[in-house]
Amino acid sequence: MSKSKLITSGYIKSIVGASLFEDQAQKDITTDLLVNKNSITSAKIIANEDGIIGGLDFADEAFKQIDKKTKFKKKVQEGSSIKKGDIIAEIKGLTGSILKSERTAINFLGLISGIATKTHYYVNLVKEYKTKICCTRKTLPTLRAIQKYAVTLGGGTNNRFNLFDEIFIKDNHISASQNIFDLVQNALRLNRSGKVITVEVDTLSQLETIQSLNFNRLLLDNMKPDEIKKALSMVGNKYETEASGNINDKNILDYAKTGVNRISIGRLTHSPQNLDISLNFN
Repeated sequence: MSKSKLITSGYIKSIVGASLFEDQAQKDITTDLLVNKNSITSAKIIANEDGIIGGLDFADEAFKQIDKKTKFKKKVQEGSSIKKGDIIAEIKGLTGSILKSERTAINFLGLISGIATKTHYYVNLVKEYKTKICCTRKTLPTLRAIQKYAVTLGGGTNNRFNLFDEIFIKDNHISASQNIFDLVQNALRLNRSGKVITVEVDTLSQLETIQSLNFNRLLLDNMKPDEIKKALSMVGNKYETEASGNINDKNILDYAKTGVNRISIGRLTHSPQNLDISLNFN
């Protein structure tokens, strides 16, 4: 499976372990009281809707941490398209162990697959215009690595991961400084580490003030498509350009048609919709 540099085997073990602990999976009182300890069960994980599958190694780890003897057989490839009714994986092991692990496993599969599926949907919408679909830092707390990984599975592009990755001059930096030209000029002067510098503007007048400066990326925030077109005509190919702010299914094509290089969509990660996946005993 192709993972981002952040999704290591150690990370998977850690985040899955924390999730199992949160669920108190080892202390499943119902299963311990009612299920024969020697009972063996076979089960299938099934897709209840079409999508892009992701999180198979997380699911496997959930079963293995409860019981190393549980067998998890993948029936599809990570990042592949699946159809409603497809068997995603087959599991065999102690009935109690599967019952203790199943919700954690399905939670990871549903979250990662849901984000990958939505990202893939947007990527397909704009593919004619060669516009990259990007995620943002608007992620669920502590789950950023997983969510950004899911975006890449869907064919999307990761924006910066954290506050250290690049110099990103946002609206509130500008408001605090009240002088956008000096702010960007100082960033260029002080950027001894050679970080990418992105500058966010929300008016054409702001852009006009700084367009003589040689930073890397221009983020056009909360602008209408017509304003985006004017901004692009002002700067040409001088900067990599990105549009953001309330971009959704209904208007994304209007933004892609402007010729902007990237479109960032916060809803990919701040309001993810899980893919419907279930585990059924045979």
